[in-house]
Amino acid sequence: MRFYGREEEIKALQHFLKIVISSHCSQLVNVLGRRRVGKTTLIAKAFENCSHPVFSFVIQERSEEATATAWLDALIQTYKPEFIPNCKSIVDVLSFAMTLSKEKPCIFIIDECQELNKVSPGFWSQLQAIWDRKKDTSQMLLVMSGSIISAMEQIFGDHSQPMYGRSSCRIEVMPFTPSVLKQIMLEEVGKFDPKDLLTVYAITGGVAAYVELLSKQQALSASKAIRFLFSIEGGWLRAEGNVYLANEFQRKFSVYKDILHAIASGDTKWNEIQDRIPENISSYLRRLEEFRLIDRQYPILDEASPRKSRYRIADPYLRFWLTFVDTIRMTDLAAYHHWDKLVELCEEGLPSFLGKTLERWFISSYLESGQWSPVGSWWDNKGLHEIDLIAVDETNKQIVFGEAKLNPEKYDKKKLEQSSQAFLSQHKKYADYSKKLVGLFPENM
Repeated sequence: MRFYGREEEIKALQHFLKIVISSHCSQLVNVLGRRRVGKTTLIAKAFENCSHPVFSFVIQERSEEATATAWLDALIQTYKPEFIPNCKSIVDVLSFAMTLSKEKPCIFIIDECQELNKVSPGFWSQLQAIWDRKKDTSQMLLVMSGSIISAMEQIFGDHSQPMYGRSSCRIEVMPFTPSVLKQIMLEEVGKFDPKDLLTVYAITGGVAAYVELLSKQQALSASKAIRFLFSIEGGWLRAEGNVYLANEFQRKFSVYKDILHAIASGDTKWNEIQDRIPENISSYLRRLEEFRLIDRQYPILDEASPRKSRYRIADPYLRFWLTFVDTIRMTDLAAYHHWDKLVELCEEGLPSFLGKTLERWFISSYLESGQWSPVGSWWDNKGLHEIDLIAVDETNKQIVFGEAKLNPEKYDKKKLEQSSQAFLSQHKKYADYSKKLVGLFPENM
Protein backbone atom coordinates (compact mmCIF):
# COMPACT_ATOMS: atom_id res chain seq x y z
CA MET A 1 0.00 0.00 0.00
CA ARG A 2 1.36 3.39 -0.97
CA PHE A 3 1.72 6.29 1.44
CA TYR A 4 -1.56 8.19 1.96
CA GLY A 5 -2.40 11.59 3.41
CA ARG A 6 -0.33 13.39 6.08
CA GLU A 7 0.44 16.32 3.77
CA GLU A 8 0.14 18.95 6.51
CA GLU A 9 2.24 16.96 8.98
CA ILE A 10 5.01 16.47 6.39
CA LYS A 11 4.90 20.14 5.50
CA ALA A 12 5.26 21.09 9.18
CA LEU A 13 8.30 18.84 9.73
CA GLN A 14 9.98 20.17 6.58
CA HIS A 15 9.13 23.73 7.61
CA PHE A 16 11.04 23.42 10.87
CA LEU A 17 14.03 21.96 9.07
CA LYS A 18 14.03 25.07 6.90
CA ILE A 19 13.90 27.20 10.07
CA VAL A 20 16.97 25.36 11.38
CA ILE A 21 18.87 26.05 8.15
CA SER A 22 17.83 29.68 7.78
CA SER A 23 18.23 30.68 11.44
CA HIS A 24 21.29 28.51 12.21
CA CYS A 25 19.54 27.48 15.43
CA SER A 26 18.23 24.12 16.59
CA GLN A 27 14.53 23.30 16.77
CA LEU A 28 12.66 20.60 18.69
CA VAL A 29 9.42 19.07 17.40
CA ASN A 30 7.42 16.49 19.32
CA VAL A 31 5.29 14.01 17.36
CA LEU A 32 2.67 12.01 19.24
CA GLY A 33 -0.08 9.55 18.37
CA ARG A 34 -1.48 6.16 19.37
CA ARG A 35 0.33 2.92 18.52
CA ARG A 36 0.40 1.92 14.85
CA VAL A 37 -0.98 5.23 13.62
CA GLY A 38 2.01 5.81 11.32
CA LYS A 39 4.29 8.26 13.15
CA THR A 40 7.54 6.54 12.18
CA THR A 41 6.52 6.18 8.54
CA LEU A 42 5.40 9.81 8.45
CA ILE A 43 8.72 11.10 9.79
CA ALA A 44 10.69 8.90 7.39
CA LYS A 45 8.57 10.16 4.48
CA ALA A 46 9.14 13.78 5.44
CA PHE A 47 12.92 13.41 5.20
CA GLU A 48 13.31 10.63 2.62
CA ASN A 49 15.02 12.89 0.06
CA CYS A 50 16.81 15.10 2.55
CA SER A 51 20.34 16.23 1.67
CA HIS A 52 21.25 16.59 5.35
CA PRO A 53 22.23 13.69 7.64
CA VAL A 54 19.24 11.91 9.18
CA PHE A 55 19.73 9.86 12.34
CA SER A 56 16.82 7.71 13.48
CA PHE A 57 16.82 5.75 16.74
CA VAL A 58 14.25 3.76 18.68
CA ILE A 59 14.44 3.50 22.46
CA GLN A 60 14.91 -0.17 23.36
CA GLU A 61 15.39 -2.11 26.57
CA ARG A 62 19.16 -2.19 26.81
CA SER A 63 21.77 -0.41 28.87
CA GLU A 64 22.37 3.29 28.46
CA GLU A 65 26.02 2.72 27.63
CA ALA A 66 25.14 0.27 24.85
CA THR A 67 22.57 2.71 23.48
CA ALA A 68 25.03 5.61 23.63
CA THR A 69 27.70 3.54 21.86
CA ALA A 70 25.35 2.59 19.02
CA TRP A 71 24.23 6.19 18.56
CA LEU A 72 27.78 7.48 18.69
CA ASP A 73 28.88 4.99 16.02
CA ALA A 74 26.19 6.31 13.68
CA LEU A 75 27.44 9.88 14.20
CA ILE A 76 31.04 8.88 13.59
CA GLN A 77 30.24 7.06 10.35
CA THR A 78 28.45 10.12 8.99
CA TYR A 79 30.50 13.05 10.29
CA LYS A 80 33.93 11.34 10.58
CA PRO A 81 35.10 13.79 13.29
CA GLU A 82 38.78 14.19 14.12
CA PHE A 83 38.07 14.14 17.84
CA ILE A 84 35.71 11.59 19.40
CA PRO A 85 34.65 12.23 23.00
CA ASN A 86 34.04 9.50 25.53
CA CYS A 87 30.22 9.41 25.50
CA LYS A 88 28.81 7.23 28.28
CA SER A 89 25.27 8.64 28.31
CA ILE A 90 22.58 9.38 25.73
CA VAL A 91 22.70 13.07 26.59
CA ASP A 92 26.46 13.05 25.92
CA VAL A 93 25.77 11.74 22.40
CA LEU A 94 23.07 14.36 21.82
CA SER A 95 25.42 17.07 23.02
CA PHE A 96 28.12 15.85 20.66
CA ALA A 97 25.62 15.69 17.77
CA MET A 98 24.63 19.30 18.42
CA THR A 99 28.30 20.31 18.35
CA LEU A 100 28.82 18.50 15.03
CA SER A 101 25.70 20.12 13.57
CA LYS A 102 27.27 23.58 13.85
CA GLU A 103 28.99 22.95 10.52
CA LYS A 104 26.61 20.39 8.98
CA PRO A 105 22.90 20.53 9.96
CA CYS A 106 21.20 17.26 10.84
CA ILE A 107 17.88 15.67 11.72
CA PHE A 108 17.98 13.62 14.93
CA ILE A 109 14.93 11.40 15.47
CA ILE A 110 14.18 9.55 18.71
CA ASP A 111 11.22 7.17 18.52
CA GLU A 112 9.28 6.11 21.64
CA CYS A 113 11.08 8.89 23.49
CA GLN A 114 8.73 8.62 26.47
CA GLU A 115 10.79 5.56 27.48
CA LEU A 116 14.05 7.52 27.78
CA ASN A 117 13.87 7.89 31.54
CA LYS A 118 13.84 4.10 31.89
CA VAL A 119 17.10 3.79 29.96
CA SER A 120 18.64 7.01 31.23
CA PRO A 121 17.32 8.17 34.63
CA GLY A 122 17.18 11.95 34.81
CA PHE A 123 17.42 12.25 31.01
CA TRP A 124 14.95 15.11 30.58
CA SER A 125 16.61 17.36 33.17
CA GLN A 126 19.99 16.70 31.58
CA LEU A 127 18.60 17.39 28.11
CA GLN A 128 17.12 20.69 29.28
CA ALA A 129 20.54 21.90 30.38
CA ILE A 130 22.23 20.83 27.13
CA TRP A 131 19.43 22.15 24.95
CA ASP A 132 19.29 25.57 26.58
CA ARG A 133 23.05 25.93 26.32
CA LYS A 134 23.55 24.75 22.73
CA LYS A 135 20.34 25.26 20.73
CA ASP A 136 21.30 28.78 19.56
CA THR A 137 24.75 27.71 18.33
CA SER A 138 23.85 24.43 16.61
CA GLN A 139 21.75 23.33 13.63
CA MET A 140 19.79 20.25 14.69
CA LEU A 141 16.16 19.39 14.10
CA LEU A 142 15.41 17.15 17.07
CA VAL A 143 12.25 15.10 16.47
CA MET A 144 10.88 13.39 19.57
CA SER A 145 8.21 10.82 18.79
CA GLY A 146 6.04 8.87 21.24
CA SER A 147 2.97 6.63 21.30
CA ILE A 148 1.85 7.07 24.92
CA ILE A 149 0.02 10.34 24.47
CA SER A 150 -0.46 11.08 28.16
CA ALA A 151 3.28 10.69 28.79
CA MET A 152 4.19 12.88 25.81
CA GLU A 153 1.82 15.62 26.95
CA GLN A 154 3.33 15.53 30.41
CA ILE A 155 6.92 15.70 29.13
CA PHE A 156 6.36 18.65 26.81
CA GLY A 157 3.16 20.25 28.08
CA ASP A 158 3.42 20.17 31.88
CA HIS A 159 4.89 23.44 33.15
CA SER A 160 6.53 21.59 36.06
CA GLN A 161 8.59 19.38 33.70
CA PRO A 162 12.12 20.26 32.47
CA MET A 163 11.25 20.32 28.74
CA TYR A 164 8.18 22.52 29.08
CA GLY A 165 8.30 25.32 26.51
CA ARG A 166 11.26 23.85 24.60
CA SER A 167 9.26 22.27 21.77
CA SER A 168 8.66 24.49 18.75
CA CYS A 169 5.76 22.41 17.51
CA ARG A 170 3.46 19.62 18.65
CA ILE A 171 2.28 17.36 15.83
CA GLU A 172 -0.43 14.86 16.72
CA VAL A 173 -0.81 12.10 14.15
CA MET A 174 -4.40 10.93 13.96
CA PRO A 175 -5.96 7.87 12.32
CA PHE A 176 -6.96 8.29 8.69
CA THR A 177 -9.94 10.59 8.19
CA PRO A 178 -13.07 9.28 6.43
CA SER A 179 -12.05 10.91 3.13
CA VAL A 180 -8.57 9.36 3.19
CA LEU A 181 -9.91 5.92 4.13
CA LYS A 182 -12.39 6.18 1.27
CA GLN A 183 -9.56 7.13 -1.09
CA ILE A 184 -7.56 4.10 0.05
CA MET A 185 -10.52 1.81 -0.61
CA LEU A 186 -11.04 3.30 -4.08
CA GLU A 187 -7.38 2.91 -5.04
CA GLU A 188 -6.66 -0.42 -3.38
CA VAL A 189 -9.95 -2.17 -4.14
CA GLY A 190 -11.71 -0.19 -6.84
CA LYS A 191 -15.44 -0.71 -6.74
CA PHE A 192 -16.72 -1.68 -3.29
CA ASP A 193 -19.95 -1.96 -1.34
CA PRO A 194 -20.42 0.95 1.13
CA LYS A 195 -20.81 -1.57 3.96
CA ASP A 196 -17.31 -2.83 3.17
CA LEU A 197 -15.98 0.68 3.83
CA LEU A 198 -18.00 0.95 7.03
CA THR A 199 -16.79 -2.45 8.30
CA VAL A 200 -13.15 -1.71 7.49
CA TYR A 201 -13.54 1.59 9.37
CA ALA A 202 -15.06 -0.25 12.35
CA ILE A 203 -12.32 -2.91 12.47
CA THR A 204 -9.34 -0.57 11.93
CA GLY A 205 -10.55 2.79 13.22
CA GLY A 206 -8.53 4.26 10.35
CA VAL A 207 -5.26 3.26 12.09
CA ALA A 208 -2.64 3.12 9.34
CA ALA A 209 -0.94 -0.16 10.29
CA TYR A 210 -4.26 -2.01 10.56
CA VAL A 211 -5.49 -0.69 7.21
CA GLU A 212 -2.19 -1.60 5.57
CA LEU A 213 -2.34 -5.11 7.05
CA LEU A 214 -5.81 -5.71 5.58
CA SER A 215 -4.65 -4.28 2.26
CA LYS A 216 -1.66 -6.62 2.10
CA GLN A 217 -3.95 -9.55 2.87
CA GLN A 218 -6.36 -8.38 0.15
CA ALA A 219 -8.99 -8.22 2.89
CA LEU A 220 -10.47 -4.75 2.38
CA SER A 221 -14.05 -5.99 2.34
CA ALA A 222 -16.44 -6.84 5.16
CA SER A 223 -16.40 -10.61 4.68
CA LYS A 224 -12.66 -10.90 3.96
CA ALA A 225 -11.67 -8.59 6.82
CA ILE A 226 -13.75 -10.57 9.33
CA ARG A 227 -12.49 -13.88 7.95
CA PHE A 228 -8.88 -12.67 8.23
CA LEU A 229 -9.36 -11.27 11.74
CA PHE A 230 -10.69 -14.62 12.96
CA SER A 231 -7.92 -16.82 11.64
CA ILE A 232 -4.45 -17.89 12.74
CA GLU A 233 -3.02 -15.22 10.45
CA GLY A 234 -5.11 -12.52 12.15
CA GLY A 235 -3.65 -13.17 15.60
CA TRP A 236 -1.51 -10.02 15.56
CA LEU A 237 -4.52 -7.79 14.87
CA ARG A 238 -6.61 -9.52 17.54
CA ALA A 239 -3.82 -9.09 20.11
CA GLU A 240 -3.42 -5.37 19.46
CA GLY A 241 -6.15 -4.37 21.89
CA ASN A 242 -4.38 -5.91 24.87
CA VAL A 243 -1.02 -4.48 23.78
CA TYR A 244 -2.59 -1.05 23.31
CA LEU A 245 -4.07 -1.08 26.82
CA ALA A 246 -1.00 -2.63 28.43
CA ASN A 247 1.09 0.27 27.11
CA GLU A 248 -1.03 2.65 29.12
CA PHE A 249 -1.94 0.64 32.22
CA GLN A 250 -0.06 -1.79 34.43
CA ARG A 251 -1.66 -1.57 37.86
CA LYS A 252 -5.39 -2.34 38.09
CA PHE A 253 -5.37 -3.43 34.44
CA SER A 254 -8.45 -5.63 34.93
CA VAL A 255 -10.49 -2.76 36.45
CA TYR A 256 -9.80 -0.53 33.45
CA LYS A 257 -10.79 -3.32 31.08
CA ASP A 258 -14.00 -3.97 33.00
CA ILE A 259 -14.93 -0.29 32.74
CA LEU A 260 -14.17 -0.24 29.02
CA HIS A 261 -16.25 -3.38 28.50
CA ALA A 262 -19.15 -1.81 30.39
CA ILE A 263 -19.09 1.28 28.17
CA ALA A 264 -18.69 -0.77 24.99
CA SER A 265 -21.70 -2.87 25.92
CA GLY A 266 -23.95 0.17 26.28
CA ASP A 267 -23.58 1.30 29.90
CA THR A 268 -22.69 4.88 29.08
CA LYS A 269 -23.86 6.74 32.21
CA TRP A 270 -21.76 7.04 35.36
CA ASN A 271 -24.21 5.17 37.59
CA GLU A 272 -24.63 2.37 35.02
CA ILE A 273 -20.88 1.81 34.89
CA GLN A 274 -20.50 2.06 38.68
CA ASP A 275 -23.16 -0.63 39.18
CA ARG A 276 -20.88 -3.10 37.38
CA ILE A 277 -17.60 -2.22 39.13
CA PRO A 278 -16.95 -3.00 42.84
CA GLU A 279 -14.52 -0.09 43.26
CA ASN A 280 -15.27 3.62 42.99
CA ILE A 281 -14.77 4.42 39.30
CA SER A 282 -14.22 8.20 39.42
CA SER A 283 -10.41 8.13 39.32
CA TYR A 284 -10.41 5.36 36.71
CA LEU A 285 -12.72 7.30 34.42
CA ARG A 286 -10.59 10.43 34.76
CA ARG A 287 -7.48 8.47 33.81
CA LEU A 288 -9.19 6.79 30.87
CA GLU A 289 -10.20 10.25 29.65
CA GLU A 290 -6.65 11.57 30.13
CA PHE A 291 -5.35 8.64 28.08
CA ARG A 292 -8.00 9.37 25.42
CA LEU A 293 -9.40 5.87 25.53
CA ILE A 294 -12.83 7.21 26.40
CA ASP A 295 -14.46 10.60 26.09
CA ARG A 296 -17.47 12.18 27.68
CA GLN A 297 -20.27 13.24 25.35
CA TYR A 298 -22.82 15.97 26.02
CA PRO A 299 -25.85 16.97 23.95
CA ILE A 300 -24.56 19.38 21.32
CA LEU A 301 -24.93 23.05 22.30
CA ASP A 302 -26.26 22.14 25.75
CA GLU A 303 -24.49 23.23 28.89
CA ALA A 304 -22.09 20.54 30.11
CA SER A 305 -23.61 18.75 33.07
CA PRO A 306 -22.69 15.40 34.68
CA ARG A 307 -26.39 14.47 34.60
CA LYS A 308 -26.48 14.84 30.82
CA SER A 309 -23.14 13.20 30.05
CA ARG A 310 -22.54 9.85 28.37
CA TYR A 311 -19.25 8.03 28.06
CA ARG A 312 -18.10 6.36 24.86
CA ILE A 313 -15.06 4.43 23.65
CA ALA A 314 -13.04 7.03 21.77
CA ASP A 315 -11.18 4.62 19.46
CA PRO A 316 -13.33 2.75 16.87
CA TYR A 317 -10.85 -0.15 16.73
CA LEU A 318 -10.92 -0.55 20.51
CA ARG A 319 -14.73 -0.47 20.53
CA PHE A 320 -14.83 -3.26 17.93
CA TRP A 321 -12.16 -5.24 19.79
CA LEU A 322 -14.00 -5.01 23.12
CA THR A 323 -17.24 -6.13 21.48
CA PHE A 324 -16.14 -8.92 19.17
CA VAL A 325 -12.65 -10.05 20.21
CA ASP A 326 -12.09 -9.64 23.94
CA THR A 327 -15.09 -11.44 25.34
CA ILE A 328 -14.90 -14.71 27.26
CA ARG A 329 -16.78 -16.63 24.61
CA MET A 330 -14.79 -15.24 21.69
CA THR A 331 -11.39 -15.75 23.35
CA ASP A 332 -12.31 -19.34 24.28
CA LEU A 333 -13.37 -20.07 20.70
CA ALA A 334 -10.18 -18.48 19.35
CA ALA A 335 -8.01 -20.54 21.72
CA TYR A 336 -9.39 -23.71 20.10
CA HIS A 337 -9.37 -22.27 16.55
CA HIS A 338 -13.14 -22.33 16.02
CA TRP A 339 -12.77 -19.76 13.27
CA ASP A 340 -16.04 -20.47 11.44
CA LYS A 341 -18.03 -20.00 14.63
CA LEU A 342 -16.21 -16.77 15.41
CA VAL A 343 -16.96 -15.41 11.95
CA GLU A 344 -20.60 -16.43 12.32
CA LEU A 345 -20.98 -14.69 15.71
CA CYS A 346 -19.29 -11.53 14.45
CA GLU A 347 -21.45 -11.34 11.34
CA GLU A 348 -24.58 -11.87 13.45
CA GLY A 349 -23.71 -9.03 15.82
CA LEU A 350 -22.35 -6.62 13.25
CA PRO A 351 -25.61 -5.04 11.97
CA SER A 352 -26.63 -3.74 15.41
CA PHE A 353 -23.04 -2.69 16.15
CA LEU A 354 -22.45 -0.73 12.94
CA GLY A 355 -25.25 1.77 13.57
CA LYS A 356 -23.11 3.76 16.04
CA THR A 357 -20.10 3.37 13.74
CA LEU A 358 -22.09 4.91 10.90
CA GLU A 359 -23.12 7.79 13.16
CA ARG A 360 -19.48 8.43 14.12
CA TRP A 361 -18.40 8.28 10.46
CA PHE A 362 -20.82 11.04 9.46
CA ILE A 363 -19.97 13.25 12.43
CA SER A 364 -16.28 12.96 11.45
CA SER A 365 -17.09 13.60 7.79
CA TYR A 366 -19.05 16.78 8.53
CA LEU A 367 -16.26 18.06 10.77
CA GLU A 368 -13.62 17.17 8.19
CA SER A 369 -15.38 19.25 5.53
CA GLY A 370 -14.56 22.46 7.42
CA GLN A 371 -17.99 23.95 6.69
CA TRP A 372 -19.80 22.64 9.75
CA SER A 373 -19.06 23.44 13.38
CA PRO A 374 -20.21 22.51 15.90
CA VAL A 375 -21.17 18.95 14.93
CA GLY A 376 -22.46 16.33 17.33
CA SER A 377 -25.41 14.37 18.69
CA TRP A 378 -28.27 15.56 20.86
CA TRP A 379 -30.76 14.07 23.29
CA ASP A 380 -33.25 15.55 25.71
CA ASN A 381 -33.44 15.03 29.48
CA LYS A 382 -36.55 12.86 29.36
CA GLY A 383 -35.28 10.41 26.74
CA LEU A 384 -38.12 11.25 24.34
CA HIS A 385 -35.99 12.73 21.58
CA GLU A 386 -32.56 11.81 20.24
CA ILE A 387 -30.80 13.03 17.10
CA ASP A 388 -27.77 11.19 15.71
CA LEU A 389 -26.23 14.23 14.01
CA ILE A 390 -26.68 17.97 14.21
CA ALA A 391 -24.35 20.11 12.11
CA VAL A 392 -24.37 23.90 12.23
CA ASP A 393 -23.05 26.33 9.60
CA GLU A 394 -23.19 29.69 11.35
CA THR A 395 -21.71 31.56 8.39
CA ASN A 396 -24.54 30.60 6.03
CA LYS A 397 -27.11 30.12 8.81
CA GLN A 398 -27.79 26.47 8.01
CA ILE A 399 -28.48 23.54 10.30
CA VAL A 400 -28.63 19.84 9.41
CA PHE A 401 -30.46 17.16 11.39
CA GLY A 402 -29.47 13.61 10.51
CA GLU A 403 -30.54 10.08 11.41
CA ALA A 404 -28.08 7.24 10.78
CA LYS A 405 -29.60 3.99 9.53
CA LEU A 406 -27.93 0.96 7.95
CA ASN A 407 -31.26 0.19 6.28
CA PRO A 408 -32.70 3.28 4.52
CA GLU A 409 -36.19 1.80 4.82
CA LYS A 410 -36.03 2.30 8.60
CA TYR A 411 -35.40 6.03 8.29
CA ASP A 412 -38.25 7.87 10.05
CA LYS A 413 -38.33 11.40 8.71
CA LYS A 414 -41.43 12.31 10.73
CA LYS A 415 -39.74 11.29 13.98
CA LEU A 416 -36.62 13.26 13.02
CA GLU A 417 -38.80 16.30 12.31
CA GLN A 418 -40.38 16.05 15.76
CA SER A 419 -36.97 15.71 17.42
CA SER A 420 -35.61 18.67 15.47
CA GLN A 421 -38.53 20.80 16.69
CA ALA A 422 -37.79 19.71 20.26
CA PHE A 423 -34.18 20.82 19.79
CA LEU A 424 -35.14 24.15 18.23
CA SER A 425 -37.61 24.85 21.04
CA GLN A 426 -34.64 24.74 23.44
CA HIS A 427 -32.22 26.55 21.09
CA LYS A 428 -34.28 29.37 19.64
CA LYS A 429 -31.19 31.04 18.17
CA TYR A 430 -31.35 28.54 15.31
CA ALA A 431 -35.09 28.79 14.65
CA ASP A 432 -34.56 31.06 11.61
CA TYR A 433 -31.72 28.96 10.17
CA SER A 434 -32.28 27.07 6.95
CA LYS A 435 -33.13 23.56 8.16
CA LYS A 436 -32.39 20.27 6.40
CA LEU A 437 -33.41 16.76 7.47
CA VAL A 438 -31.23 13.96 6.06
CA GLY A 439 -30.97 10.21 6.29
CA LEU A 440 -27.41 9.07 6.88
CA PHE A 441 -27.03 5.76 5.05
CA PRO A 442 -23.99 3.69 4.02
CA GLU A 443 -24.73 4.65 0.41
CA ASN A 444 -24.01 8.30 1.31
CA MET A 445 -20.61 7.66 2.88
